[in-house]
Amino acid sequence: MNSNVIIILVGWLIALAAFFSFIVLLRYLHHKERMALITQGINPNSMQKQRRSRGILRAGLIIAMVGLALTIGLYPVGFLLPAAFTSTPWHLGPWLLPGLIPLGIGIALIVSYYLEQNGQAPEVEDENKQNVTPIIEHLNKERREHP
Repeated sequence: MNSNVIIILVGWLIALAAFFSFIVLLRYLHHKERMALITQGINPNSMQKQRRSRGILRAGLIIAMVGLALTIGLYPVGFLLPAAFTSTPWHLGPWLLPGLIPLGIGIALIVSYYLEQNGQAPEVEDENKQNVTPIIEHLNKERREHP
């Protein structure tokens, strides 16, 4: 097997491992944030609308960065192929599509986030909010009632 192919495959594996590690890190941070809100007595579901909007931005940034990384990673393929395939200027070709497509989708999500921010009405406080008891107080109350 050619050493260039091996290098490209190892690069892909490293990129995939970094991507999935980042997803796991985001899930862990979301869990920690949710537990901190519950401990402070804040209902985490009340922040769901704001989080969804930030989720669009976060998804757009992740997809755009993955697309950019793939585009940069696939660009050298234009130098490895025979001259018949790389006769275009700057060695551009269809092998860049797996990176350019997610890059375009990510940019579209980022733009939609900023367009949505301008069109949102100010949030009105909900009068039917439930009072959330911090977990520590709840546990202490149960211990006092059931010794």
